[in-house]
Order: sequence, then C-alpha cells, then structure tokens
Amino acid sequence: MKFAKLVFGAALATTVGAALAVEFTPEESLFLGMKIYERAAGRGCGTCHDVRPFPDLSQSIKKLSKEEFLNVVKNGRPGTIMVAMAPQIMSIDLVKKACMTEDQALDALYAYLQSVAEGKAKVEKPKTLEDKIKSCGK
Repeated sequence: MKFAKLVFGAALATTVGAALAVEFTPEESLFLGMKIYERAAGRGCGTCHDVRPFPDLSQSIKKLSKEEFLNVVKNGRPGTIMVAMAPQIMSIDLVKKACMTEDQALDALYAYLQSVAEGKAKVEKPKTLEDKIKSCGK
C-alpha cells in the first residue's frame, strides 16, 4: 500500500510540474534576462560588475564559453567575492512568477549579456509575456 501511494504521488508531482512549465520566445527570454541582471542579489549584478575593479560582464561574456559562465553563476569563483548566484536568481519574484526553471533563468541571463556585449541593449517587454506569467499560476 505504501508503494502504491509513493508511485501515485510521484506521478502527480510530475504531472503538476509539467503543467507549470512555460516556454519563452527569444524576445521574452531576453527581457527576463535583463530583469534578472537588474534584480539579482537585490540590487542587480551591476552593483558589482558595473564598477571597477570587478569584471565588466559585457566584456567577460565575450571571453567565457556558455559552460564557463554557467559554472561561475552556479558555483561562484573560489577565492573571490563571487558567490554562487543561481539560488539568488531563482528567488527573484519575476523568476518565480514566470515559473522559470534554473536552466531557463540562467540561459536568459546569458542571452541578455550577449546582447549587451553585441551593442543590442535595447530590450522591450513583449506583450505576450504577461499572459504566460498569468498562465503559470503563481
């Protein structure tokens, strides 16, 4: 009997989780990435990264592979003040309201920083995003 409850519970959790998954267009993801940059750690990534002597992320993103970037965001940089930021990113209200997975949030941040590095910093909120956030159910 306990096994049946466990199996049913796992199936229910999977179904509920799948129902909350939201797919984002590149434009929506770019906007969300900008908001993550502005809001991470309470005051945004720029609190440190937009001042010297800290690395300018719009330049760092040109040198790091995506995997290296994601590793730094997930694990920090030992021996520096750069701590793992993924948990803080996932605690941002907009990230939670949009039902973003960690992969989606970090991919959005990476895409935004690439856009800034390429000089395409103008990002507008897509009209479709609000409906997707509402459909998330949070």
